[in-house]
Amino acid sequence: MSLLRKLLHMAMAVIPAAGWWLAPWVAGGLAGLFLAVSFLLEAARRGWPWVDRLLWRYLPSVFRSREGQSVLGSTWYALGVFGALALCGLDAGGMAVLCLAWGDPVAEVAGRRWGGAAEGKTLAGTGGCLVACLVAAGVGVSLGGLHPVAALAGAAVATLVERWSPPPDDNLWMPILSGLSVAAGEWLMGGHSVLFTLWY
Repeated sequence: MSLLRKLLHMAMAVIPAAGWWLAPWVAGGLAGLFLAVSFLLEAARRGWPWVDRLLWRYLPSVFRSREGQSVLGSTWYALGVFGALALCGLDAGGMAVLCLAWGDPVAEVAGRRWGGAAEGKTLAGTGGCLVACLVAAGVGVSLGGLHPVAALAGAAVATLVERWSPPPDDNLWMPILSGLSVAAGEWLMGGHSVLFTLWY
């Protein structure tokens, strides 16, 4: 993951932040806009090959080579962000989006720095992801009013999904499964309902 890709990945934390600091509908609107642009870009890549060539010519460091003949990781990312917020609400979904925004790039940095010569996922990368997700959990507790146990469950699930990397892309499943686990934790701990609470 290039530096630019990492920065763009982490910058998506602005989506839940906008919901907490401004209004929930702002987060929903930003997530919807991100998803719409991603879908339009995918359609343009398939309808006009020159669009795809331009992307790889001018933004080669933003995309991975395996994405050349498949759906872009950014599209799965956009779908995961929108899905987490729409299904789990701003608080649980927002925390899960932070886990994705911070946990995934930190996992790669930690894995490359301390994972040695190992290929693929490393314990160092998983540990880095967990630390980043715990920070996201703290934000979810402080800004989203989440129960600490529910937030910890979400951080753990996000880390496990990043480690497992289920198909088609962990950018899709990491925020959705993490958000649902937070919602389940809130219900079990008797906290406020967080499902489907984005729009009000």
